[in-house]
Amino acid sequence: MKTAAHTRQAGLVVQGETGDTLASIGKAQLAEWLGRHGYIVLRGFACDVQGFSDLVRAHSSRISLDPARQFHDKEGKVLAQKVDAGSDAIGLHCENGNSPFWPDLCWFFCTQAPKVGSQTTVCDGAAVYRDLAPQMRAALLAQDIVYTRSVGAELWKNYVRHTADAGADASDTRTCFERLLALVNGNVNTQIELNGDDSVTYSFRTPAILHRSPFSPGLPAFANSIFGPSFNYERPRITFADGTPLPEAMRAALDDVCRRHTVDVGWHDNDIVVIDNARVMHGRRRIEDTRRTIYNALSYT
Repeated sequence: MKTAAHTRQAGLVVQGETGDTLASIGKAQLAEWLGRHGYIVLRGFACDVQGFSDLVRAHSSRISLDPARQFHDKEGKVLAQKVDAGSDAIGLHCENGNSPFWPDLCWFFCTQAPKVGSQTTVCDGAAVYRDLAPQMRAALLAQDIVYTRSVGAELWKNYVRHTADAGADASDTRTCFERLLALVNGNVNTQIELNGDDSVTYSFRTPAILHRSPFSPGLPAFANSIFGPSFNYERPRITFADGTPLPEAMRAALDDVCRRHTVDVGWHDNDIVVIDNARVMHGRRRIEDTRRTIYNALSYT
């Protein structure tokens, strides 16, 4: 295997050579790469959707999912979920970073690379943090942010069905809701209420500046979902912990800094991208090539 920097600031391209396989990449090696570089592009390795699923399992203690996405297979035995979120550009975000079910790792597998545009973007939150003005850092560190949104019954029950031990009976809303609360596991930063129409409303409190990457612990990173998408969900209300909205001027200033550190993945067929989801945000340019085909998986170390 050969390695080369993806950009001057972050990212690593690992190029497979003759005889190299994905199975030859050990957990310690992958963790070291992520700790140093934030995200990895695995290129030139023989792989299919099942092989991608096997790779995710080999490097993960447990699996998460997006309940609004379809699995590659109807039974959900293959972990890959097809990325399908319309054609508009998608803002930078940590996957599921606006919910209590925030995975450590975000994985992508591109079976057909776009011929024009349509690129996934990545942004190293550690580089963004270093580039923030001191007063902006102070404002973001002074208090947490809170995401509040409602989620329809079908979506949250689908999450419980696939995540809870031995599944869950979605026909019994109360039992299913109790399993959802068990998945939150007493997280004091999360409140969830069951609504009369069987939807749930949750509030999730988290810092905008994280120090909890499992691969580079203690490294401060602007890693959150302030600019994140809401294609399959109600747009969340985002406030500071004291209830005040994030000022538009602050959002605009943060967006300017993030843009300076945002780069395209530059997809090739059969590329795999592994992202430290507590450090590196990702997004997407507008889809111009509808043949682009990418699968996603989410997991914990």
